Amino acid sequence: MKVLIVERSRLQQTVLSRIFSGEGVIVSLAHNYSNALERLNEEDIDIVCTAYQLEYKKNGIDLAKAIRLNKKYHDIPIMLMASTDKSLSTHDAYNAGITEVFGRTNLEDLSEKIQSLLNRRICTINAHILYVEDSKTAATLTMRDLENTNVSFDHFFSADEAYANYRDNHEKYDMVITDVVLEGKLDGLGFVRALREVTPENYKMPILAVSGLDDTSRRVELLRSGANDYIVKPYVKEELLVRVKNLIMTKHLFDQVETQQEQLYKQAMQDHLTGLHNRHAMEKLLPKLCSTAIRHKKSIGILFFDIDHFKQVNDVHGHVIGDDVLAKIGEIILNNFRAEDFSARYGGEEFIVILNNTSHDQTINIAEKFRKKVQQTDFSGLNITISIGALTTFMNSNTDIHELLSKTDELLYEAKETGRNKVCSKDFTMV
Repeated sequence: MKVLIVERSRLQQTVLSRIFSGEGVIVSLAHNYSNALERLNEEDIDIVCTAYQLEYKKNGIDLAKAIRLNKKYHDIPIMLMASTDKSLSTHDAYNAGITEVFGRTNLEDLSEKIQSLLNRRICTINAHILYVEDSKTAATLTMRDLENTNVSFDHFFSADEAYANYRDNHEKYDMVITDVVLEGKLDGLGFVRALREVTPENYKMPILAVSGLDDTSRRVELLRSGANDYIVKPYVKEELLVRVKNLIMTKHLFDQVETQQEQLYKQAMQDHLTGLHNRHAMEKLLPKLCSTAIRHKKSIGILFFDIDHFKQVNDVHGHVIGDDVLAKIGEIILNNFRAEDFSARYGGEEFIVILNNTSHDQTINIAEKFRKKVQQTDFSGLNITISIGALTTFMNSNTDIHELLSKTDELLYEAKETGRNKVCSKDFTMV
């Protein structure tokens, strides 16, 4: 289960993340209205927990209305965190599709509401099972026993057919249930071994073996071959339900850990405001970028730019508007450079883009095109421009990338000192 927390405050993000994580829920974060809609399109979200105040002219009620327009999230629970803001109408909130409204300062009440919500949501097993049983009667009984648990089946009468299907579609399954005594080239034991061989990396795929023979040596050999559990016919329905549920829950926990690890890595490498790489990611990835350029003997272009008079934006309009400008710049970068180019927020209002395999003329053209794109973009009535330092070079094993960055920074300084809203460049490919 995954929750999307929509909150501008890092402190509140941390508090909410701890509460949900403590309940075993995967957390995804968004800092404003637009970012939240992107997360909902990119990820599978089960719960939305949103602040009321999000950004200029957009709030949690607006977000709820947008979510309800998406058929995928028609019934998703939406929790609204509200303060003592008198502008909030609970009537409007519930009409917009908000499930619950609660105070953002009462952490004990918040924790109890989250626990109650999760208990109501986690009531069935959600799984797609590959099932092998050559007896039609036995298969019908087993699938009937599990019919009220939200489990779906792909049933095969032979292990040979099931193996061929699993080999090509193993990613769609949450579990395998197989009889041990089967006709054909593969019996149950051979089927279990074959599954573990075809996807040895998929160790977390649970396999439940079923047999009418309660033989200790057979059980031990099945477990050694890769089965996770063993049940003897005729089994009690409740025992089957518990064993299936436990195996699937264990797999889901493995999946959650992997997802959380991926998210932690992404959070460590991504600037949360702009969606670009951060400076830490740049330091990690630069050596690889340099090695690739050297190996393929391709030139690179380096663009260093920052937002002109950005301090005035913060001083006059406030940091919330300043953050909106930074986020918009990040969006323009993501939409106007190639996938093979590297882009990062270097710090504050400074950004860097490394262009792969570009001549000096191409680097200048790209920089000018981007500068004009920013100038022509509507920043909610603000006139935003950027100054760019652009450098093009070939690299070799003796090249100091940090020296190149320093030279590009000098070009940026020159652009700012000579009028701003311009590109200053230098060609090092001929040096």
